[in-house]
Amino acid sequence: MNSIYKNIRETLLPAILNSYSIIFFLNNRFMAIAVMLATFLNFYAGLSGLFAVIITVLLANSLGFDKVQLRNGILSFNALITGIGLGTFFDPGIVFFTLLALSSVLTLILSVALGGWLFKYGLPFLSIPFILAFWFVVLPSSLYENLGLTQRNIFWINEMYSVGGSSLLSIYQYIESWELNKLLEIYLRSLSSIFFQNNLITGIIIALALLISSRIFFSLSVIGFISAYIFAQFSGSEAASITYYNIGANFMMVAIAMGGFFVIPSKSSYLWTILLVPLTSIVLVFFTKLFSFIQLPVFSLPYSIITILFVHFLQQRSSQKKLVLTPIQHYSPETNLYAYLNNKERLNRFLFYPVQLPFWGEWTVTQGHDGAFTHKDEWGKAFDFMVLDDEKKSYKSTGLTCDDYYCFGKPVTAPADGFVMDVVEHIEDNAIGEVNTTHNWGNSIVVQHITGLYSQISHLKKGSVKVKKGDFVKCGDVVAQCGNSGRSPYPHLHFQLQHYPVIGSKTVDYPISYFINIQNKSLEQFSRPEVNTVVTNLRQHPFLYNAFNILPDTNLKIYTKDENGNEKTEHWDAYTDAFNYKYLHSRETDAVAYYTCDNMMFYFTAFYGSRKSLLYYFFLSAYKVLLSETNIPVDDNIPIHLLENKKLISSLNDFTAPFFNFLKAGYTEKVEQIDHSLDTSEIEIKTEISISTFGKKSVKAKSKIRINQHGLDSFDYISDKKVIHAKRLI
Repeated sequence: MNSIYKNIRETLLPAILNSYSIIFFLNNRFMAIAVMLATFLNFYAGLSGLFAVIITVLLANSLGFDKVQLRNGILSFNALITGIGLGTFFDPGIVFFTLLALSSVLTLILSVALGGWLFKYGLPFLSIPFILAFWFVVLPSSLYENLGLTQRNIFWINEMYSVGGSSLLSIYQYIESWELNKLLEIYLRSLSSIFFQNNLITGIIIALALLISSRIFFSLSVIGFISAYIFAQFSGSEAASITYYNIGANFMMVAIAMGGFFVIPSKSSYLWTILLVPLTSIVLVFFTKLFSFIQLPVFSLPYSIITILFVHFLQQRSSQKKLVLTPIQHYSPETNLYAYLNNKERLNRFLFYPVQLPFWGEWTVTQGHDGAFTHKDEWGKAFDFMVLDDEKKSYKSTGLTCDDYYCFGKPVTAPADGFVMDVVEHIEDNAIGEVNTTHNWGNSIVVQHITGLYSQISHLKKGSVKVKKGDFVKCGDVVAQCGNSGRSPYPHLHFQLQHYPVIGSKTVDYPISYFINIQNKSLEQFSRPEVNTVVTNLRQHPFLYNAFNILPDTNLKIYTKDENGNEKTEHWDAYTDAFNYKYLHSRETDAVAYYTCDNMMFYFTAFYGSRKSLLYYFFLSAYKVLLSETNIPVDDNIPIHLLENKKLISSLNDFTAPFFNFLKAGYTEKVEQIDHSLDTSEIEIKTEISISTFGKKSVKAKSKIRINQHGLDSFDYISDKKVIHAKRLI
């Protein structure tokens, strides 16, 4: 019994609701209820739509189709539109509902079949299943006895009276009597026509629901409408096939789909939206003429064709500098945009295998990428390092021997784990000022870290190499000493990344994962040190690493008690998904927080679920934690949609976000060692979240995380609206 109730609550009910909101590419309960309400203004059409959705959802669930697609409404929204359409044009009755049930099954089959074909190419099926199913019923409809085509729009006011009485009818007639601006009236009626209606009240409901649910989609619907109207004025309404339905179901839907759903909202997507409207009109006129011979309505076919073709068109590019296809679909353009902008900067580390500097201590970059001396052309993306003193000298005494140079003989370390692919160690070190152009690279080591990524360390000291070809080395292992062999007039260390295992291969532009800029006292992440910069590696703090390297199958029990004495306990379980991404799952709230942990940094990367969960507050508190002995603050950005902000300010930012963000959220973390003994037993981490509005910064929340020998001990989250004191129970 519990499993049945759980299936209804977690799958069937969300699937039914999302069938309504997904028409506008949203998974939003408010939008779903608003659309459902609007469809029931034409009662039998609304009832038919709901009946079709229920049939489709139950059938898809019983046959075991994908739960995610089912919950999102992707498998059932076409059945909804089919039901609304049939309920609008056909009289209700036993024969009708039998035909409607069969049409729902047909729509599901078409959705699954078309989806299976198009999804292989990353393409949507949109409303094509509805169009085909409706055609299959409309064309032979005269052959069905007891089923007559009606002009229900003529009589549906009477049905409204029978459902809602004189009160509902009075409201409808009052709103219809409003003398609105011509453009506003056409806009609202066009929205209502998406559901085969022609009235202001439905248009107002849908417009307000769009505005509340998504400011970006609302603005795109306006842009799509205005573009269609201007094009109609230019070419003539008849030539452009301008009707309320075509404006709503074709032009405005193209604008919403391509301006903010399949593409990350931006200036470019908004401009292309304007261009796609006349293209849709061309397709619309063609199919209107073509199908007039067989008396079939075009419906939203032009919108589907243009959207599918344009998505496939964008997929063929070699790069996505503009018009970026949405990488992860959150069914909200605002969430898509904020997550993309944040992840583009914050998570670019996932594009690179972590590589550190190949030495201990503080070294100076004497030649960087595309340097002034030898780093040219295909070998330009390399670094030269030396050790300098306070006077910027690289040597002591006269500097006439290699031993005078501070870096000569210093340990050289492996920049990352890998296998040694090539070693040269027999070349003599040069006298100061001389170079060996016969063996240009001198003594060198090449290490393969992953497929297609190799590091080369050159000009090593003769006889200092400690590894041989085929050895496996760990990051930080000493592999040799700095020398003066090859084309090297004075001792220094040459370091480059390359795609091939051959010494002297072409260099690749590749960042150093983490290092400290000594002059600025700043942490640099996945960047390239500039010339004359003094840099040093981070050193991992084992205590912190062990605490935050949360392995799969780990269980954390978290307890809290508020000021009113209310107790709460959550159990967090660590898992990996099908793509090998790690996440924490709260059993009690079903919230999920994705994370990653490399040798130096712990990141939370995404959160889904209830914001009342303790996991949500831990996600904010430990959003990013440096796992190093170096006590340097770490700064980061949090997507603004993950925080509770003032509705008016955040809504205004939603309107401007495709062009510029005036609202930003920042995060700062700093590790403080409470127990300063050599045997550390407790560490406290302090974090802070701030909001910046037009550059004016204010602190939103502060957190403290305590780590002991068992790992996470407790955390506090304090804001003006929420105070959490949570402790881990062992």
